[in-house]
Amino acid sequence: MKNLWIATELFYPEETSTSFILTKIANKLSEKYDVKVVCGDPVYDTQKKSENFTLNSKVFVHRIKGFGGNKNSLIRRSLRFVFLSFSIFFFLWGKVKKGEKVFIVTNPAPLILFISILKKFKKIELIILVHDVFPENTIPAGIIKSEKSFTYKILRRIFDKAYSNADQLITLGRDMQQVIKNKIRRYNSNSRIEIIENWGDVENIYPLSKEEVFDNDSPIKNKIIFQYAGNIGRVQGLLEILEIIKKVNNDKLAFYFVGEGAVKQKMLQYVQENKLQNVYFGEVYSREDQLSVLNRTDVAFVSLAPGMFGLGVPSKTYNILAAGKPILYIGEKNSEIDLLVNEKNIGYSFQHFEHQELLSFFNSFNEKSILDLKLKKEKARQIVEEKFSENTILNKFYNTI
Repeated sequence: MKNLWIATELFYPEETSTSFILTKIANKLSEKYDVKVVCGDPVYDTQKKSENFTLNSKVFVHRIKGFGGNKNSLIRRSLRFVFLSFSIFFFLWGKVKKGEKVFIVTNPAPLILFISILKKFKKIELIILVHDVFPENTIPAGIIKSEKSFTYKILRRIFDKAYSNADQLITLGRDMQQVIKNKIRRYNSNSRIEIIENWGDVENIYPLSKEEVFDNDSPIKNKIIFQYAGNIGRVQGLLEILEIIKKVNNDKLAFYFVGEGAVKQKMLQYVQENKLQNVYFGEVYSREDQLSVLNRTDVAFVSLAPGMFGLGVPSKTYNILAAGKPILYIGEKNSEIDLLVNEKNIGYSFQHFEHQELLSFFNSFNEKSILDLKLKKEKARQIVEEKFSENTILNKFYNTI
């Protein structure tokens, strides 16, 4: 069997989405290749928590020891990225042979630069799985303030060239595919750009009734629940959603935010100050808790910050669908989730500036809407079983790489 090298910051036993996805891919590709992974030490999860998350014993893993860094500090995290990327490059330089395949994910970003250099000198076949598009994603995140800045222009030129060195780029959606085409066009129009979406865990996540997941005395059990579950961070626009919720005049609805993050305290304060009676909060949850958490809703929020067109596709989308829940997407028009929601009739989609339209949607949610919601729930589960199951998506990776 030929060697396939996988280089990444995060890997098993981490249960963050990047680690989870790459571990599953490594397991699948070990049926075809001698898979060797080089990665950093665990940052978020040092011990495996989920019984359904395992690593094939055939997969060799080399962990880079050393610079841990503080994941909440931008400077320390950036230093970790550079240190880890250089260390992975140095390790591969001594191990990888001409013609072997090296498969990387776009995190940490400096790794893209180092491995493109490795490709030039070692004549490897380079495959990049695009989860993030750097440096474009620094603008909506507020790390770099303007596309006109000198720093951004230099980084853009350097990374466009590095991305273009890949023999194959795998993107998560149609919008991302177009962004990557435009990104590398100046340097290389011959790279193959494939779309392989993320998947939903249809075996372990499935529809349950509210009676099965709520206590009898729950104040929202009999409401139409709109839920956001995940990182309550700065780029999701959740404070802006609260401003709309404040104006909602529909006692059939409840809004439920589950998780932790940088803006949760501000949200709690806003709810208290404005005496919002229809907003509830839940604590952080693990991957093992997803079945019950995702079934505590009727409609699930998925959001991307303005300016994120083609720069990311929220992986949570597919597990939401596995639970048979329609999506309320707030993001840019013609982004992958917007297209999916509208083409398959599995939810509702609004752009960030459509405040009045979203408010009207909430206020007009009535018995007729509930009948439509039932149809969307059935379609949500059906589409993830047909197109986005783990087996279907992993087979795409097997056949593509």
